[in-house]
Amino acid sequence: MKQICQKNDQKVRCGILAKKLLAEKIGTVIPECISEGKDFYKRTLAECFVKNLSLSAYLVRKGYAFAYRKYSTKFVEDEDYARANNLGMWSMKFEYPWDYRKNN
Repeated sequence: MKQICQKNDQKVRCGILAKKLLAEKIGTVIPECISEGKDFYKRTLAECFVKNLSLSAYLVRKGYAFAYRKYSTKFVEDEDYARANNLGMWSMKFEYPWDYRKNN
C-alpha cells in the first residue's frame, strides 16, 4: 500500500492505485477464495474470484501485480501481456513489490 512509483517525473502511489482497481472490480460482491496451501511462513495461500474471474490474474494483467516467478508460472502470460502493453506499473519506474518490502 505504501509503495511509490514514478511516472513522468511525478510520484505515483501505485499501491493505492492497485487497491482502488481491486476494490472497483470487486464492488459489493463477496469474492470466493480457494486455498492453495501454506507458504514457508505458514500463511494461507489462496486465489480469489469474482464471477469466476481470478482477481490475481486481473491485477497482474492490468499491471498492478506481478507473477512471482520464483514460486509459480501461473500468471506469467498475464504479466507478459501487461509488460508488452505498458500497463499499470509497467508504464512507470518501480521496484518489484518483493524488493520494495525487503528494502522498506
